[in-house]
Amino acid sequence: MTSQFNLYVDADACLRFQLVTGSGDLLLTSKAFEDEDAAIAAIWSVREAAAKGRIVDLTGSMPENHPAE
Repeated sequence: MTSQFNLYVDADACLRFQLVTGSGDLLLTSKAFEDEDAAIAAIWSVREAAAKGRIVDLTGSMPENHPAE
């Protein structure tokens, strides 16, 4: 099963989306959007950023199995 974006209306009548893994784990919840077009555009933006985004470790630590750059 693959991950999915769930688009829904929150308690304040705003649109939000959640990214949920195939096993049902919630990875993120978006900010509130006023309309569906804006929410869907944000989903596309997240998909593109995730596919091309770099991992930047701001914690100062590096896992032992992580290759040094």
